[in-house]
Amino acid sequence: MRINLSAPSTTHLWILVAVSAFAWSFGPICVRYAFAYDMHPALVSFGRMVTGAVMFAPYICYRGGREIAAMPARSRWLAVIAGAMSGINIVLMVASLENISVLINQAFIATIPIWVAFFEVTLLKQKLGKAVWIGIFAALAGGILIAFTTGGTPAVIEGGNPTLGIAMAVISACSTALYIIVGRKVRGDVAFIPYIWLVYAAAAAVTLLIMAINRVPLIGYDPRGYLWVLLLAVLAQIIGHGALNFVLRFISPTTLTMTVQSVPIMSALWAFLIFSEIPTVPQVIGSVILVLGVTIVLRGQQQLTKGPD
Repeated sequence: MRINLSAPSTTHLWILVAVSAFAWSFGPICVRYAFAYDMHPALVSFGRMVTGAVMFAPYICYRGGREIAAMPARSRWLAVIAGAMSGINIVLMVASLENISVLINQAFIATIPIWVAFFEVTLLKQKLGKAVWIGIFAALAGGILIAFTTGGTPAVIEGGNPTLGIAMAVISACSTALYIIVGRKVRGDVAFIPYIWLVYAAAAAVTLLIMAINRVPLIGYDPRGYLWVLLLAVLAQIIGHGALNFVLRFISPTTLTMTVQSVPIMSALWAFLIFSEIPTVPQVIGSVILVLGVTIVLRGQQQLTKGPD
């Protein structure tokens, strides 16, 4: 037997999407505060992922274990692969914030829809329309403008490497897109909680492995650092990620990733209000062009999905 989480109304689905975006947007702020207490990026990422896994562990012990055993082997492996990609995405996203500002980090994370479109073409054999190509080139132009103007203190954390930070954010967006595509393939066939627990557990294992490779200790930090990691887990992982994974069963990846468009704006606003991270004019222009390009990609993909009138 499994929990019936099917057939929610469209209104309820989009309320979940809005809540997910709002909670997700505060994630980089929690990371910043965790860094203030010398928390390593891999530890921050592990704390986020393992909290989600622990939250659902009682259900898995009580009933979910049987549901996981009943899942097709292919679905179990895909869920684990999705979790591994999620773990890599989180570590890279967190680590990039050691080098670049929240605005720049989130602007490149916002390219997720472009990568989703790319993988829908290469993996799902869909076609790209003219509007999608226009949006991709616009986003590329915005990204290049950001990259070539990210050398000053408004966008670079003291002692940080802007090139490395941008590269990490781009790879993080790419792995997130793969995670969404894989999740969409699996979520149509399996229950929500067993799937999400497999994802969180696999992601926690990957981040723990990264910690071991880098010899990062689990204990010995300021308790306030752990509290910020816990808040990150609750907001970005349990509320943000959890709601996103639930609606994946009912909303297409391309449509769902429209949520990402609001997250960079909200995150940059939090960073401005809390940390006084003020971007330069070229960085703002580049971010606007990039987000506009991604929006064009999303609209183009929606038109392709609907087909000609």
